[in-house]
Amino acid sequence: MAKRPESTGLTSPHEEHGELTQPASSRPLAQAWITDELIAENQRVWSRAYGRSISEQEAVEIIMNLHRFAEALLRAKRERTNRP
Repeated sequence: MAKRPESTGLTSPHEEHGELTQPASSRPLAQAWITDELIAENQRVWSRAYGRSISEQEAVEIIMNLHRFAEALLRAKRERTNRP
């Protein structure tokens, strides 16, 4: 999967062929916590940062990446705290 210059990350096989991914109402259960309002807010914030309009799909990707980053930080903090 190639990274396009305007992309926020790696493209999915569906995106490479110009297909849209699942609509917000049919997101996987693991992403059920991602509300339409959260997506819209991220689109506003990151569109300003990128200087272009961010799609819903890109906003979800950014949210998931930040979520994984936060989990990694929490895991590292726990491991450091639990050292003998």
